Amino acid sequence: MPDEMLEPVSNRFKLLAEPMRLKIIRVLCQGEHTVQEIVNNVNASQANISKHLALMHDNGMVNRRKEGLKCYYRITDETIIFAYYLISKSVVENLQEKLSWVQKVNTNLTA
Repeated sequence: MPDEMLEPVSNRFKLLAEPMRLKIIRVLCQGEHTVQEIVNNVNASQANISKHLALMHDNGMVNRRKEGLKCYYRITDETIIFAYYLISKSVVENLQEKLSWVQKVNTNLTA
């Protein structure tokens, strides 16, 4: 990767590094949702969700469409979904390895 790409890639990682935005991504991985549906799913205020969605929209992560009074959001870049699942899987596998190690140590200590 050329050096010129490091800054934009770093910015994308920063966007993904915020827990509330990950909650929003988790909801949007299931498909298009209204702001209110996202609010209900992540248990946060509409103002907070709207702020994050605006930032995600400005950075090309989500797309929005209006239908009457409702605003619908969806993930525009499938690699966001792939990265979300890939990193989640990696974290779960790492935690499983740690749990397995702790269980082995515990078994050895009690034997």
